[in-house]
Amino acid sequence: MPAPLQLALLIAILLPATKIVASISARFGIPAIIGELMVGVVAGPGVLDMLHWKMFTGTPAGASFMLLAQIGGFVLMFIAGLETDIDAMREASVTAFLVALSGVIWPFFLGAGAAHLLGLSWSASLFLGGALTATSVSISARTLMDAGKMTTPEATVILAAAVIDDVMGLFVLAFLAASSSSSEGESFGIAPTASHWLQGHWAFAAGHPLLVQMSLIAISVALFFVVAYTAATKWIDPVIRLFRKIDADEAVTACVLGLVLIFAVSAEWIGSVAGITGAYLLGYVFAGAKLKSLIERTFHAIGHGLLIPLFFVSIGLTSNFKALGGHWSLLGIMFAIALVSKMAGCGMAALGMGMGPVRSLRVGCGMVSRGEVGLIVTAMAAETGIFQEYEVAIMVAVVLLTTLVTPLLMRGAYMFKTAGDDDDEGGGESVESDFGEMGESPA
Repeated sequence: MPAPLQLALLIAILLPATKIVASISARFGIPAIIGELMVGVVAGPGVLDMLHWKMFTGTPAGASFMLLAQIGGFVLMFIAGLETDIDAMREASVTAFLVALSGVIWPFFLGAGAAHLLGLSWSASLFLGGALTATSVSISARTLMDAGKMTTPEATVILAAAVIDDVMGLFVLAFLAASSSSSEGESFGIAPTASHWLQGHWAFAAGHPLLVQMSLIAISVALFFVVAYTAATKWIDPVIRLFRKIDADEAVTACVLGLVLIFAVSAEWIGSVAGITGAYLLGYVFAGAKLKSLIERTFHAIGHGLLIPLFFVSIGLTSNFKALGGHWSLLGIMFAIALVSKMAGCGMAALGMGMGPVRSLRVGCGMVSRGEVGLIVTAMAAETGIFQEYEVAIMVAVVLLTTLVTPLLMRGAYMFKTAGDDDDEGGGESVESDFGEMGESPA
């Protein structure tokens, strides 16, 4: 079967399945996102292994499906940015930074320490701890969207902290790359390219690779956020007006989608941060644009009708519990650490900033899910021979399990009520008052 037809058949099977299972899940009080993830788990190598069926092999259809799904991740984060309360995000900046910092320190040291006590080498233990640090904001963003909680104080802290968390994860990744025996693999972006060049042409850089890498990452991150945010805030409304003059169907939607992809690519190339961060940044700027309503409806249709469900299915398709090789106790301990370190670390940081027990619990639950950075660290450890096959399987399983459990934890956390919940459901006015109670001033 030709590759286009294989890809069409994959989507024809998996896309309706996600909606059907999501609907069934919702009827039983289970978050719809769990249904979408489970479709991927069942279709993945642990159960049906669809991508290796004879009708789907021999062409790049499976790889094309996974690439299309990643575009869905960009669209999801753009929509999350559109629904962000800008004023509340600014006011939550200090809280978000401390939540992110706590959410990196606890998982790294607890994960590395426990792994070493269980018999892993220090190299493997440090990589394992590093893989536990970064939060996957896409899962929490989708859960908050489905629950209609995107304008709540805890939502702004979760989203801001997850973006900061991603940047902090880069420094952990740089430390691990410098400490590994081989870090000369293919790299993408200004920072790693410049680092490799400097180490080959400058004796000081060759002797201090960690210092050079971290300095370049810091410069790249600052450069991307300053340039991208400044350009977007200054030009977004004039550019949209220009797009409106194009005499073609859905020209504005098509051109804005192009901007989303450009920001995603730029985030990784210029800033060395995940592409979803760039997409979220553009959506965040659009949230305050005068012409926001022009694109909001069509992006919801494109995203939730096609691309976003494929993104969540793709997460399940990466799971392969058969490769664990019976190391269930290590998986259980790492999974427990992944849960407790984020819930306790991030929750206590939020509580210390005066958010209150219930909202702090929600923040902790919203930071549990792991994602891209964890998988990147795992892949690096596998490529350098630090991780064995079962260790790779454990970390992929932890990423998947935390992804599956986060919507359930957040649903449970919202069963506890606190002052201001009714106002939150009515709009964004209470968000500012809630942060005012915390004694924070706008950033």
